[in-house]
Amino acid sequence: MNRFTLLLTTLLIVSLTACGPSDKAGTADSIVDTTTYDTAMPVDTIPADTIPPAPGRFATTQEALDYMQNSPYREKYEAGILPRMARENLPYTNKLLNSTYSRFLVVDKGKMKVQVYDCYGRKEIEYGIACAKNFGTKHKKGDSRTPEGFFSVEGIYDSTDWLFTDDNGVTSPKKGQFGPRFIRLRIPTTSQIGIHGTCAPWSIGSRASHGCIRVTNENIFKLVEIVEVGMPVIVNPGSRDMRVNLEEGYDVPYITTDDRPIKIPKVTPRDTTAVDTLHIDTTSTIEVTDTIVVITPTPGSVTDTIPESSQIDTIQ
Repeated sequence: MNRFTLLLTTLLIVSLTACGPSDKAGTADSIVDTTTYDTAMPVDTIPADTIPPAPGRFATTQEALDYMQNSPYREKYEAGILPRMARENLPYTNKLLNSTYSRFLVVDKGKMKVQVYDCYGRKEIEYGIACAKNFGTKHKKGDSRTPEGFFSVEGIYDSTDWLFTDDNGVTSPKKGQFGPRFIRLRIPTTSQIGIHGTCAPWSIGSRASHGCIRVTNENIFKLVEIVEVGMPVIVNPGSRDMRVNLEEGYDVPYITTDDRPIKIPKVTPRDTTAVDTLHIDTTSTIEVTDTIVVITPTPGSVTDTIPESSQIDTIQ
């Protein structure tokens, strides 16, 4: 009996000793960055036939607020950001109230998020982003800035084999730098800015790109399931972007995407008359007739892979 007991005790000790390192290794391998970049908000699904009819343009903020207050969709509007947006930025609100799309996107450079809103202004989901390394809105090629303003989705592309070409015309042979999908934005001064995946997921949450908006490859696949060609996209400046803009003599419109008011810096404009800039129209109406959802381009640089007929220029 004693020998049997001793044998069982020995086997138990050996078993525990064998499991110890394995468990520790498993724990170490499963450590992940716990920073919360992605959130989802449960909201009503919006069938296409229930999108509110276009009310026309409102001349004053109060007219827009009265329309939402007296609308059959009053409770939905009250749960979203459109009433607050009407007080801050009536031109943007007019465009969204008259949009024929069930959703719109906001790229918030201050919060480092790309946010999906339904047509009533209720936030559905948001993903962490990386955007341009330099602050302020884009003015010219090579300034490493992300454009700010009211834009739209111009096209959705398979970017798996795209190659990156820098501002000096040097093309990297490494594929995958744009991730598997590229959502190109329709911007008056450039055809090279978009929302795309990345081979550097650790850059999410930082100012790291040459101008584009990066999300993880997992999240770009989620976005292309939501995004439509022509859908409105607002690229919103953060406080530091606004400071740079005001110093350079540009007052780019903004919106507040949560209950914390954006800090508007007080600055003295710098003399920029000698700066060669390209004005970005942040208020013009954009009409998109494209119906192509995904285009598979031939391998090459970003400039080579975007259909030539739709290129505006080669600003990156």
